[in-house]
Amino acid sequence: MPDVSYSLVGFCKSAIEDGLDAIANAGFLCIELTGIGTSFEDWHIEQGDAVPVPPTGRAAADFRNQIARRGLRATTFHAPPRKNVLGAPTEDWRREKVAVLGNYLRFAGEIGAAGVVIHGIPNPMFLPRDKDVATFVDPMVDAMQRSVAELVPVAAEAGVRILLENLPYQRDVDIEYPLIRMQQLRPFVEDFPPAQVALIVDTGHAWTNGDDPAREIEIAGDRLWGTHLQDVPLKDPNDNHWTPTEGELDWPVICATLRRINYAGAWTFEVINGRHGETADELARQSRAAAMTWGL
Repeated sequence: MPDVSYSLVGFCKSAIEDGLDAIANAGFLCIELTGIGTSFEDWHIEQGDAVPVPPTGRAAADFRNQIARRGLRATTFHAPPRKNVLGAPTEDWRREKVAVLGNYLRFAGEIGAAGVVIHGIPNPMFLPRDKDVATFVDPMVDAMQRSVAELVPVAAEAGVRILLENLPYQRDVDIEYPLIRMQQLRPFVEDFPPAQVALIVDTGHAWTNGDDPAREIEIAGDRLWGTHLQDVPLKDPNDNHWTPTEGELDWPVICATLRRINYAGAWTFEVINGRHGETADELARQSRAAAMTWGL
């Protein structure tokens, strides 16, 4: 039976203890951790440029024990997003974030997670406004290549995979934005060992970009080791993060495609918003019910 996981980002306005309790009470056995502070009590999603240093040693072990105490296990960890990317267009930015992301790879290994979701290319909103976006394409691609190469040994030592995600940025630029779709990411990861570098498909990101989620899954193929399952409307999608089956994506086809490629990673629900005003607890229960209808 595959692991069925729920992202703590759905409880970003709650204390981590409350989020974990709600996820366990909804019937999940696995979680995806997201942004964290320096202790189990200091939980937050990163909102600015400051990034907390993750716990290590005894503090990381206590973090893992607190999760296990609720009958849960971390399948994946989502590294802080925003400017914490691999393909930063300036060298100072890139070096700073490689160090940050290395710390999170080590932390993920200490808590027993199998993969770390990392954003590759920065959101266009973070690029300098005084230059054309096109001038940053080659530097970002080169930076992402070098950053992944530098982090592969860290991932190997930690026993985790770097999971590169498709990102919903195409609608925000007038050029073909690099390394945000599986047709770009799949050839990119071929240069790196599968045990350390793999892919994650976010279904809502795909459709927001104008891509078929099932096709993205097919392209990722045997390098797919993560999912973010979320729903969006067919018209004017906006990375809505609704519960699967509450939007309009073709979930029978998506599920069938995951099974057809023999997907072996976690089926992770990344649900943040209620289409009809549901609470965070209700969304977790709603997601578990959807998983059960899929035979998970």
